[in-house]
Amino acid sequence: MAIMTVTGRVSADSLGWVLPHEHAFIDLRPLVPEPSLISAKALLREKVNLANSGRLRRNPYAVLDNAVLDEAAVARDELLAFKRAGGGTFVDLTLRDIGRDPLLLAGLSREVGIHIVAGCGYYIRATHPPDMDDKTVEEIAAELLGDIREGMEGTSVRAGVIGEIGTSEIIYPNERKTLIASALVQKETGLGLHVHTDLYETNGYEVIDILTGHGADAGKICINHIDVDIRMDYLRGLLERGVYVEFDNFGKEFYADKRDRSVLRGRFARDIERVEAIRTLIEWGYLKQILVSNDICLKNGLHRYGGWGYDHMLTNIVPMMEDAGIETWQIETLMRGNPAVFMDDGKPL
Repeated sequence: MAIMTVTGRVSADSLGWVLPHEHAFIDLRPLVPEPSLISAKALLREKVNLANSGRLRRNPYAVLDNAVLDEAAVARDELLAFKRAGGGTFVDLTLRDIGRDPLLLAGLSREVGIHIVAGCGYYIRATHPPDMDDKTVEEIAAELLGDIREGMEGTSVRAGVIGEIGTSEIIYPNERKTLIASALVQKETGLGLHVHTDLYETNGYEVIDILTGHGADAGKICINHIDVDIRMDYLRGLLERGVYVEFDNFGKEFYADKRDRSVLRGRFARDIERVEAIRTLIEWGYLKQILVSNDICLKNGLHRYGGWGYDHMLTNIVPMMEDAGIETWQIETLMRGNPAVFMDDGKPL
């Protein structure tokens, strides 16, 4: 078993505790709509600070500065906290049009002393490049294969996982095209394939149909963000199809009321609800199809800005899982075994 990191291939046995879905650098500002109220416009242009931190715990997109992670020194300190907590591998799923920087990731990996795995592909329609309509499935697949086999952004830093491939509240034609290309690449490379799904929709079934219909291995597909509005029947239906589901919003407990419904459209589950859902899925026999992470993509998820940081899973959620009756070996399966199997490319080291 082997995985491609931003500094080279490593044995899957060396990964240790894994965060399978995170972002060290990302820029989501283009996705934040301009508010209409004068007071909201003024708030949008503030910097993240203690005075607006409470507002951001309700609506994290009320301040535009919250939607970008671009400070290398902060990223280093936050990853060091993850390492000190026992972390070994960090999977960065930032894609080319929302801030991916392969050389920064490789430098961080060497400086901090942890494995970093990078993703490849295209995110949701709203971030697609102007020429996306002109790209063919074959051209997109060739781009992804280049990122995986040669290097990203003209570097020798190679991607080790596909995704997070973006889908929206409906699957738009160019998103479908990207899914098909990703399926072809997954079939050829054996890599794990992350798919971003809308936080409040249930289009994971359609995603699976598209991917498996074009040759992707269901056992290498992960449906992301299923832990915002937790619906156990939906989760069971996905898992019965043989895919992974990812609880990747630990540390986020927002609620967007009618004044703030734009990027967010309602409630976020609480961490204890996520843990209880995982415990139930384990009882139902799905332990080996679950991934868990924080998906930190906002400043207020970081220690520097009042959040729980990347180490939240190890520092706070592991004890919560233990309190909920999830056994130590099951937690290790969730955070060590499952990510290693998901990312393994099936080729010898």
